[in-house]
Amino acid sequence: MSEWRGIEEFLAVVQYGTFTAAGRKLGVSKSFISKTVHELEDRLGVQLLIRTTRRLSLTDAGKTFHSECADLQERLRNLEHSIGRYSTEPFGVLRVGLSDIFGSEFMSALLADFSCENPDIVIESIAYLDEEEVTQERFDLVIRYGKLPDSNRKARMFGYVSHCLCASREYVEKNGWPSSPEDLKNHDCLTNLSSTMTFNNGVEIKVKPRWRSNSGISLRSAVRKGLGVASLPVSILIDSLVDGSVLGLDEEWGCYDRECWAVYSPGIMPASTRAFINYLVRNLSRVKVRPSMAKALSDRF
Repeated sequence: MSEWRGIEEFLAVVQYGTFTAAGRKLGVSKSFISKTVHELEDRLGVQLLIRTTRRLSLTDAGKTFHSECADLQERLRNLEHSIGRYSTEPFGVLRVGLSDIFGSEFMSALLADFSCENPDIVIESIAYLDEEEVTQERFDLVIRYGKLPDSNRKARMFGYVSHCLCASREYVEKNGWPSSPEDLKNHDCLTNLSSTMTFNNGVEIKVKPRWRSNSGISLRSAVRKGLGVASLPVSILIDSLVDGSVLGLDEEWGCYDRECWAVYSPGIMPASTRAFINYLVRNLSRVKVRPSMAKALSDRF
Protein backbone atom coordinates (compact mmCIF):
# COMPACT_ATOMS: atom_id res chain seq x y z
CA MET A 1 0.00 0.00 0.00
CA SER A 2 1.33 3.46 -0.89
CA GLU A 3 2.33 5.55 2.09
CA TRP A 4 0.63 8.53 0.42
CA ARG A 5 -2.68 6.66 0.01
CA GLY A 6 -5.44 8.42 1.89
CA ILE A 7 -3.53 11.64 2.47
CA GLU A 8 -4.78 13.38 -0.67
CA GLU A 9 -8.35 12.36 0.26
CA PHE A 10 -7.86 13.56 3.86
CA LEU A 11 -6.52 16.93 2.70
CA ALA A 12 -9.44 17.31 0.30
CA VAL A 13 -11.98 16.58 3.08
CA VAL A 14 -10.43 19.28 5.27
CA GLN A 15 -10.24 21.76 2.39
CA TYR A 16 -13.79 21.26 1.08
CA GLY A 17 -15.53 20.47 4.36
CA THR A 18 -17.37 17.23 3.56
CA PHE A 19 -16.72 13.76 2.18
CA THR A 20 -19.20 14.47 -0.59
CA ALA A 21 -17.50 17.70 -1.70
CA ALA A 22 -14.06 16.06 -1.53
CA GLY A 23 -15.25 13.12 -3.64
CA ARG A 24 -16.77 15.47 -6.20
CA LYS A 25 -13.49 17.40 -6.46
CA LEU A 26 -11.37 14.26 -6.81
CA GLY A 27 -13.82 12.53 -9.13
CA VAL A 28 -14.60 9.61 -6.80
CA SER A 29 -17.55 8.58 -4.62
CA LYS A 30 -18.26 9.76 -1.08
CA SER A 31 -17.98 6.17 0.15
CA PHE A 32 -14.51 5.81 -1.40
CA ILE A 33 -13.32 8.98 0.37
CA SER A 34 -14.75 7.80 3.70
CA LYS A 35 -13.23 4.32 3.37
CA THR A 36 -9.81 5.66 2.35
CA VAL A 37 -9.64 8.15 5.23
CA HIS A 38 -10.66 5.40 7.68
CA GLU A 39 -7.84 3.22 6.33
CA LEU A 40 -5.41 6.11 6.80
CA GLU A 41 -6.48 6.53 10.43
CA ASP A 42 -6.13 2.81 11.04
CA ARG A 43 -2.66 2.82 9.50
CA LEU A 44 -1.58 5.76 11.68
CA GLY A 45 -3.29 4.43 14.77
CA VAL A 46 -4.91 7.81 15.57
CA GLN A 47 -8.19 9.57 14.83
CA LEU A 48 -7.79 12.52 12.54
CA LEU A 49 -11.37 13.70 12.07
CA ILE A 50 -14.33 14.10 14.43
CA ARG A 51 -17.45 13.25 12.48
CA THR A 52 -20.85 14.56 13.54
CA THR A 53 -24.14 14.94 11.69
CA ARG A 54 -23.53 18.68 11.45
CA ARG A 55 -19.85 19.02 10.58
CA LEU A 56 -16.37 17.59 10.50
CA SER A 57 -13.56 18.87 12.69
CA LEU A 58 -9.92 17.99 13.24
CA THR A 59 -8.54 16.29 16.33
CA ASP A 60 -5.27 17.64 17.76
CA ALA A 61 -3.45 14.84 15.97
CA GLY A 62 -5.42 15.70 12.83
CA LYS A 63 -4.36 19.35 13.03
CA THR A 64 -0.68 18.41 13.29
CA PHE A 65 -0.94 15.82 10.53
CA HIS A 66 -2.86 18.21 8.26
CA SER A 67 -0.32 20.99 8.71
CA GLU A 68 2.62 18.75 7.86
CA CYS A 69 0.90 17.03 4.92
CA ALA A 70 -0.34 20.33 3.44
CA ASP A 71 3.24 21.58 3.55
CA LEU A 72 4.47 18.37 1.86
CA GLN A 73 1.80 18.72 -0.82
CA GLU A 74 2.85 22.29 -1.54
CA ARG A 75 6.50 21.29 -1.71
CA LEU A 76 5.60 18.48 -4.10
CA ARG A 77 3.73 20.93 -6.36
CA ASN A 78 6.76 23.24 -6.36
CA LEU A 79 9.08 20.31 -7.09
CA GLU A 80 6.91 19.17 -10.02
CA HIS A 81 6.96 22.71 -11.41
CA SER A 82 10.75 22.96 -10.97
CA ILE A 83 11.42 19.57 -12.57
CA GLY A 84 9.02 20.38 -15.39
CA ARG A 85 11.31 23.26 -16.40
CA TYR A 86 13.83 20.73 -17.72
CA SER A 87 11.46 19.85 -20.56
CA THR A 88 10.42 23.43 -21.35
CA GLU A 89 13.35 25.74 -20.56
CA PRO A 90 17.01 25.35 -21.63
CA PHE A 91 18.87 25.34 -18.32
CA GLY A 92 20.87 23.05 -16.06
CA VAL A 93 23.89 20.91 -16.99
CA LEU A 94 24.38 19.71 -20.58
CA ARG A 95 26.93 16.87 -20.83
CA VAL A 96 28.29 16.47 -24.37
CA GLY A 97 30.73 13.85 -25.67
CA LEU A 98 32.98 15.10 -28.50
CA SER A 99 35.20 12.86 -30.61
CA ASP A 100 38.87 13.74 -30.35
CA ILE A 101 39.67 11.37 -33.22
CA PHE A 102 38.87 14.14 -35.68
CA GLY A 103 39.79 16.95 -33.31
CA SER A 104 37.21 18.60 -31.10
CA GLU A 105 38.15 22.25 -31.79
CA PHE A 106 35.44 22.96 -34.34
CA MET A 107 32.66 21.28 -32.35
CA SER A 108 33.98 22.95 -29.19
CA ALA A 109 33.75 26.32 -30.93
CA LEU A 110 30.13 25.58 -31.84
CA LEU A 111 29.44 24.50 -28.28
CA ALA A 112 31.02 27.69 -26.91
CA ASP A 113 28.95 29.83 -29.27
CA PHE A 114 25.81 27.96 -28.19
CA SER A 115 26.77 28.56 -24.56
CA CYS A 116 26.98 32.32 -25.19
CA GLU A 117 23.40 32.23 -26.48
CA ASN A 118 22.20 30.09 -23.55
CA PRO A 119 23.81 31.41 -20.34
CA ASP A 120 21.53 29.33 -18.10
CA ILE A 121 23.04 26.08 -19.41
CA VAL A 122 26.19 24.75 -17.75
CA ILE A 123 28.30 22.96 -20.38
CA GLU A 124 30.29 19.84 -19.55
CA SER A 125 32.31 18.78 -22.59
CA ILE A 126 34.20 15.46 -22.59
CA ALA A 127 36.55 14.46 -25.43
CA TYR A 128 36.84 10.78 -26.34
CA LEU A 129 39.04 8.79 -28.73
CA ASP A 130 37.32 5.41 -28.96
CA GLU A 131 33.60 5.48 -29.76
CA GLU A 132 33.21 1.89 -28.60
CA GLU A 133 34.27 2.87 -25.10
CA VAL A 134 31.75 5.70 -24.79
CA THR A 135 29.12 5.04 -22.14
CA GLN A 136 26.07 6.89 -23.41
CA GLU A 137 24.60 7.14 -19.91
CA ARG A 138 27.40 9.57 -18.99
CA PHE A 139 26.15 12.08 -21.53
CA ASP A 140 23.01 13.93 -22.51
CA LEU A 141 24.30 13.91 -26.07
CA VAL A 142 27.22 12.35 -27.94
CA ILE A 143 28.51 13.50 -31.32
CA ARG A 144 29.20 10.46 -33.51
CA TYR A 145 30.29 10.05 -37.11
CA GLY A 146 29.56 7.71 -39.99
CA LYS A 147 27.27 4.70 -39.92
CA LEU A 148 25.72 4.18 -36.50
CA PRO A 149 25.57 0.73 -34.91
CA ASP A 150 22.15 -0.61 -34.06
CA SER A 151 21.18 0.48 -30.56
CA ASN A 152 18.26 1.67 -28.49
CA ARG A 153 19.56 5.23 -28.74
CA LYS A 154 17.99 7.94 -30.83
CA ALA A 155 19.93 10.09 -33.27
CA ARG A 156 19.53 13.08 -35.53
CA MET A 157 21.81 13.87 -38.42
CA PHE A 158 22.87 17.52 -38.50
CA GLY A 159 25.78 17.71 -40.95
CA TYR A 160 28.95 16.08 -42.23
CA VAL A 161 32.55 15.79 -41.17
CA SER A 162 34.14 16.35 -44.56
CA HIS A 163 37.68 15.12 -45.20
CA CYS A 164 39.98 16.43 -47.88
CA LEU A 165 43.47 15.54 -49.02
CA CYS A 166 45.93 17.98 -47.53
CA ALA A 167 49.65 18.63 -47.45
CA SER A 168 52.05 21.42 -46.58
CA ARG A 169 52.82 24.03 -49.21
CA GLU A 170 56.43 22.83 -49.28
CA TYR A 171 55.40 19.23 -49.90
CA VAL A 172 53.08 20.18 -52.78
CA GLU A 173 55.69 22.44 -54.38
CA LYS A 174 58.20 19.58 -54.26
CA ASN A 175 55.98 16.57 -55.08
CA GLY A 176 52.76 17.93 -56.57
CA TRP A 177 49.30 16.52 -55.82
CA PRO A 178 48.28 12.93 -56.47
CA SER A 179 46.13 12.68 -59.58
CA SER A 180 43.87 9.89 -58.32
CA PRO A 181 43.36 7.64 -55.30
CA GLU A 182 45.68 5.03 -56.86
CA ASP A 183 48.38 7.68 -57.32
CA LEU A 184 48.59 8.03 -53.54
CA LYS A 185 50.77 4.91 -53.57
CA ASN A 186 53.44 7.11 -55.18
CA HIS A 187 53.33 9.64 -52.32
CA ASP A 188 54.34 9.80 -48.69
CA CYS A 189 51.05 9.13 -46.91
CA LEU A 190 49.93 9.87 -43.37
CA THR A 191 47.01 7.70 -42.24
CA ASN A 192 45.05 6.30 -39.36
CA LEU A 193 46.09 2.97 -37.85
CA SER A 194 44.43 1.00 -40.66
CA SER A 195 46.91 2.33 -43.26
CA THR A 196 43.87 2.96 -45.45
CA MET A 197 42.73 6.18 -47.13
CA THR A 198 38.99 6.35 -47.74
CA PHE A 199 36.99 8.47 -50.19
CA ASN A 200 33.39 8.90 -51.25
CA ASN A 201 31.58 6.19 -53.22
CA GLY A 202 33.26 3.46 -51.16
CA VAL A 203 36.75 4.00 -52.57
CA GLU A 204 39.48 2.69 -50.25
CA ILE A 205 43.21 2.66 -50.96
CA LYS A 206 45.68 0.66 -48.91
CA VAL A 207 49.02 2.46 -48.69
CA LYS A 208 52.36 2.13 -46.89
CA PRO A 209 52.22 5.19 -44.65
CA ARG A 210 55.18 7.16 -43.39
CA TRP A 211 53.18 8.12 -40.29
CA ARG A 212 50.16 6.53 -38.63
CA SER A 213 48.01 7.78 -35.76
CA ASN A 214 44.51 7.41 -34.33
CA SER A 215 44.46 11.16 -33.69
CA GLY A 216 43.61 13.72 -36.35
CA ILE A 217 45.54 16.34 -34.37
CA SER A 218 48.69 14.21 -34.51
CA LEU A 219 48.31 13.71 -38.25
CA ARG A 220 47.76 17.44 -38.71
CA SER A 221 51.11 18.09 -36.99
CA ALA A 222 52.82 15.71 -39.40
CA VAL A 223 51.16 17.44 -42.36
CA ARG A 224 52.34 20.84 -41.15
CA LYS A 225 55.91 19.52 -40.95
CA GLY A 226 55.78 18.50 -44.61
CA LEU A 227 55.91 14.76 -43.95
CA GLY A 228 53.30 13.85 -46.55
CA VAL A 229 49.69 13.77 -47.68
CA ALA A 230 46.79 13.01 -45.33
CA SER A 231 43.01 12.88 -45.56
CA LEU A 232 41.77 15.02 -42.66
CA PRO A 233 38.56 16.83 -41.71
CA VAL A 234 38.42 20.36 -43.08
CA SER A 235 37.17 21.41 -39.65
CA ILE A 236 40.55 20.74 -38.00
CA LEU A 237 42.49 22.36 -40.85
CA ILE A 238 40.65 25.69 -40.99
CA ASP A 239 43.36 27.90 -39.44
CA SER A 240 46.14 26.23 -41.43
CA LEU A 241 44.18 26.48 -44.68
CA VAL A 242 43.45 30.16 -44.04
CA ASP A 243 47.07 31.08 -43.25
CA GLY A 244 48.31 29.00 -46.20
CA SER A 245 50.65 26.73 -44.22
CA VAL A 246 48.54 23.74 -45.32
CA LEU A 247 46.91 23.31 -48.72
CA GLY A 248 43.73 21.33 -49.40
CA LEU A 249 42.94 19.53 -52.64
CA ASP A 250 39.58 20.94 -53.70
CA GLU A 251 38.61 18.11 -56.05
CA GLU A 252 35.65 15.83 -55.44
CA TRP A 253 37.54 12.60 -55.95
CA GLY A 254 39.73 13.49 -52.97
CA CYS A 255 36.85 14.08 -50.55
CA TYR A 256 35.25 11.86 -47.95
CA ASP A 257 32.04 12.91 -46.21
CA ARG A 258 30.84 11.16 -43.05
CA GLU A 259 27.48 11.90 -41.48
CA CYS A 260 27.49 13.75 -38.16
CA TRP A 261 24.95 12.50 -35.63
CA ALA A 262 23.69 13.86 -32.36
CA VAL A 263 22.98 10.69 -30.38
CA TYR A 264 20.82 10.78 -27.27
CA SER A 265 18.88 8.44 -25.01
CA PRO A 266 15.20 7.62 -25.65
CA GLY A 267 12.50 9.18 -23.51
CA ILE A 268 11.53 12.79 -22.86
CA MET A 269 14.31 15.03 -24.12
CA PRO A 270 15.47 17.87 -21.83
CA ALA A 271 15.02 21.33 -23.34
CA SER A 272 18.79 22.00 -23.14
CA THR A 273 19.55 18.93 -25.28
CA ARG A 274 16.84 19.83 -27.78
CA ALA A 275 18.14 23.41 -27.99
CA PHE A 276 21.69 22.27 -28.79
CA ILE A 277 20.55 19.82 -31.46
CA ASN A 278 18.44 22.54 -33.08
CA TYR A 279 21.44 24.86 -32.92
CA LEU A 280 23.63 22.31 -34.73
CA VAL A 281 21.03 21.72 -37.44
CA ARG A 282 20.52 25.47 -37.89
CA ASN A 283 24.22 26.29 -38.17
CA LEU A 284 25.57 23.34 -40.14
CA SER A 285 22.58 22.66 -42.39
CA ARG A 286 23.94 19.32 -43.60
CA VAL A 287 26.55 21.07 -45.76
CA LYS A 288 29.47 19.08 -47.21
CA VAL A 289 32.47 21.27 -46.46
CA ARG A 290 35.33 21.78 -48.90
CA PRO A 291 38.78 23.42 -48.43
CA SER A 292 37.69 26.51 -50.38
CA MET A 293 35.08 27.16 -47.67
CA ALA A 294 37.67 27.43 -44.86
CA LYS A 295 37.79 31.26 -44.85
CA ALA A 296 34.01 31.52 -44.53
CA LEU A 297 34.00 29.02 -41.66
CA SER A 298 36.86 30.83 -39.97
CA ASP A 299 34.88 34.08 -40.07
CA ARG A 300 31.86 32.39 -38.49
CA PHE A 301 33.63 30.70 -35.59
